[in-house]
Amino acid sequence: MALVYACIAPHGGEAIPSLSSKVERRKFAGTTAGLRRIAGQMKAAKPDTIVISTPHNLRLFRNIGVVISEYSSGKLSDGRGIVSLSMRARCDIEFAKALLSAAVEEKFPVVGGKIW
Repeated sequence: MALVYACIAPHGGEAIPSLSSKVERRKFAGTTAGLRRIAGQMKAAKPDTIVISTPHNLRLFRNIGVVISEYSSGKLSDGRGIVSLSMRARCDIEFAKALLSAAVEEKFPVVGGKIW
């Protein structure tokens, strides 16, 4: 499998117009535009698998978590209880296992985990 695209993405609910106030939309307009640009570039690259590395994942003391689950999901809300967005995505378990094995071989501090 070849790497076809990589990025570091700024993020936050404030950058999602439907979750933000008018003030936040103006303040985060550049971030929103950047995220849309990243989305277009990623779509054009047509990756088979998307790997997301985030500090908002499993929090493991002195280890990096590699999630090995069939599905992953998340939910964001506007903080006012008016609007919320959710997503559920199928995960590439075989790729996750291969990534975990390669990281262990290279002696990275990794742990595989399954989210129910």
